[in-house]
Amino acid sequence: MSTRRDFIKQSGLLVVGLGAVPDLLADPLRAAAQAGLGPGPYPDLDFRQLDSWIVVRPDNTATFYVGKTDLGQGTGTAFRQIMADELDMAYERTSVVMGTTDVTVDQGGSGGSDALQTDGWPMRRVAAEARRVLLDMASMRLGVPAGQLAVSAGVVSVAAEPSKRVTYGELIGGRRFNVTLTGANINATTGVAPLKPVQALKIVGQSPRRDDIPPKVDGSLRWAVDVKLPGMVHARNVKPPFAGATLVSVDESSVKSVPGLVRVVSKGNYVAVVCEREEHAIQAARQLKAEWKKPATAPFPTSENLFEYMRATMPTSLGMPTVAGNPDAAMAAAAKRVEADYEVPFQGHVAIGPAHAMADPSNGQMTIYSNDMKSYGLRDGVARFLEIPRDRVRVVWMDGPQAYGRTAADDAGFEAAFLAKEIGRPVRVQWMRNEETAWDTKGPAFAIKMRGGLDPQGNLTAMEFEARAADHNHLGYNEPDSVLIAQLTGRRKQTPARGGGALPDELYFIPNRRFVAHVVGLPLVWETPLRTGNLRDPNGPQVAFASESFMDELAAAAGADPIAFRMKLLTASTTDDSGFKRARSIAVLKAAADKYGWDARPSPRPAGTGEILTGRGVAHAVRSQTVVAQIVDVEVNRRTGHVWVKRIVCAHDCGLVINPEGLRRTVEGGMLHSLSRALHEETRFDTEKVTSVDWVTYPTLTHADTPESIEVVIVNGDPNPNRPDLPHYGAGETVCKPLIAAVANAIFDATGVRLRRVPFRDARVLAALRAAKV
Repeated sequence: MSTRRDFIKQSGLLVVGLGAVPDLLADPLRAAAQAGLGPGPYPDLDFRQLDSWIVVRPDNTATFYVGKTDLGQGTGTAFRQIMADELDMAYERTSVVMGTTDVTVDQGGSGGSDALQTDGWPMRRVAAEARRVLLDMASMRLGVPAGQLAVSAGVVSVAAEPSKRVTYGELIGGRRFNVTLTGANINATTGVAPLKPVQALKIVGQSPRRDDIPPKVDGSLRWAVDVKLPGMVHARNVKPPFAGATLVSVDESSVKSVPGLVRVVSKGNYVAVVCEREEHAIQAARQLKAEWKKPATAPFPTSENLFEYMRATMPTSLGMPTVAGNPDAAMAAAAKRVEADYEVPFQGHVAIGPAHAMADPSNGQMTIYSNDMKSYGLRDGVARFLEIPRDRVRVVWMDGPQAYGRTAADDAGFEAAFLAKEIGRPVRVQWMRNEETAWDTKGPAFAIKMRGGLDPQGNLTAMEFEARAADHNHLGYNEPDSVLIAQLTGRRKQTPARGGGALPDELYFIPNRRFVAHVVGLPLVWETPLRTGNLRDPNGPQVAFASESFMDELAAAAGADPIAFRMKLLTASTTDDSGFKRARSIAVLKAAADKYGWDARPSPRPAGTGEILTGRGVAHAVRSQTVVAQIVDVEVNRRTGHVWVKRIVCAHDCGLVINPEGLRRTVEGGMLHSLSRALHEETRFDTEKVTSVDWVTYPTLTHADTPESIEVVIVNGDPNPNRPDLPHYGAGETVCKPLIAAVANAIFDATGVRLRRVPFRDARVLAALRAAKV
């Protein structure tokens, strides 16, 4: 069988054996195998070659090869839509292969909600160039100038004589384009063909069926966790029982009775057991006797004392303040001053399926099967970690659970590759639930102090924001000197990463302000379960919780309606950026208020007398070029402290919408994730280990928490909404930012009690209500 790499290398070769288009989506492992999983080597594809991106077959179907991954939001569908539209190919006659490193160009995988905002542009441009080339071919075949041709659904016809026609498949099916593109980097990749104006796009703006959903529902989809290979073995690691523990000895005789034991692997403080069967690997990991030595000093404070520690300890790095006006003088002159402290704990990814990966060292190479969202970084990092040539490593990206951010998928991929090299056989690694919850990377904890000053008319004249983020030694993606196995085996960076905080959005016009964020470190820097890394929208929900809660506190102090107060700050300046974020922020706030049926009044509402208190809250956020406004209704049980978010309204502007249904589902999913973080999620720990290790000790959102209504309003707030070049922006992460604040503001509106500590679990809410005698 000819592989995709062969196809790219050899002119005129037909692509065979790829099967029906939907099969590529239903079985990505088979699709990747048929596309190119040969013995290697695996050099990078040349992104300046059109053939690296698009294959057209004799049956007039096309496959797009893109260097992204779809984490469940349907971005693969959106890629097909934009490329099929520019190519003029029927959507249902296309398929997409994503993220497999030896058959797709390196677009970095996923991250930062950049799939359409950044990577969608070169996809559109290469598809437009393919259309131009095909029209030139048709012009020669049909004997008329290209300008006199029409094309629809991959069929080119003579405009004046429609019976004269030829399909794309007849023009080039299975052969190379042999067209060189230009561009200084992959994001700038282009041909000479112009993009279609928005008004000419026919598939964009529609919501075709996602071909990945049926196999996920009926169980036929092959996930990364399902990979099975001949001769494979199963591994489980044995993590240190205490943070910073040193391995003294391992008693391998303690597992000699375990059936199918292949080997105990030990290097530094890393220990793993490898068995022929998975259940025996689990047994061996539990049964293995090892002696560990505790560190001399406590690796971290308790979670109860975390914020006291963060405020008292010296920062490891100081942020540079952003200053406007004279905040000190304005604060001193303020008629009313408001101060508040906000706290957000460490929160984890807590994937519903623990981290896993398969690594195959066959044929002198290393193939890793993983759901890691940055498959290209995994390839590069593993090659450096194992000190093998980069072109001998490839990653087959497959679907898996909770892939957003810097998850433990990175760590599992490195572990599997390390063990496969040690054992010389395919190795499947999977963490256990307690390991996933305790040792996965965490979003950093934040302690934030805010101050604001109002003049006699209730105008905001000054604001200060000072954050401390517990983010020292923040982990990057797939770094060979910071993944957990590297740390445990003694390999680490010479200098830990500085980490970072974040600042509030600056669209509100505040004439005098000072914003600054510092980073603090915990006593133990390495080999700790309190490892920080990107959690979906990195640092955004923490900062927006404080800044948008405080905006509500200022509105209450001014006796102003919360939306009117924000609108006044947004409209106080006419300055805007190239993405018109200020104008679009005004548009989403108006749209959310209209959809909700907002009646202007200050918060809190008059005190209720029943057991259930109701309230509403609003928050606004910007991320990159996407703007959102969210309004929530809550019911607070004054007897139990339970908070139910009954209704969520979200107005969302991400520019040109490729797939409206996909966008709505993306927004819903992101908000439910943040709702889980608002109501439930917190990493708990004593002075030597994480104690929240399962769904009881680390609860997350359940069906009982589901809102009665979630309403998404898609907004186009561009001052020129019909512009032919309306950009498409990233959609997902922005919705994660404001929801925690909206919930807190709604609780205040319902009860008159301000919650400044996340999460809003029943016991915490009840204690606050009782303290306030509500």
